Amino acid sequence: MVMQKKNKKYDIVGIGNAIVDLIAEVDDSYLKKNKIIKGSMSLVDYDVVNRIGNEVNIIRTISGGSVANSIVSMAQQNLKTAFIGKVKQDVLGEKFAQGLKKEKV
Repeated sequence: MVMQKKNKKYDIVGIGNAIVDLIAEVDDSYLKKNKIIKGSMSLVDYDVVNRIGNEVNIIRTISGGSVANSIVSMAQQNLKTAFIGKVKQDVLGEKFAQGLKKEKV
């Protein structure tokens, strides 16, 4: 039996990794030089993010991660949601938090 608490603050809370998707437009020669498969996704550390950020123009950042994405989709269905994850106090951490706030998480 599932018990429901009255006056709950959230309908659902997700706990996961706070991941920021960085979107950039590059040509095929950049991909080949850096051994990146076109259309692929890679988890990278902060040093790689800084190197790539210095080489290309990041045109968009998107808060991501499977749990965060799921929580956002539930917020878009008008559920009261929250996300718990470790976020560094830097530019990317702030962008992650702003992205979720924008989606009313």
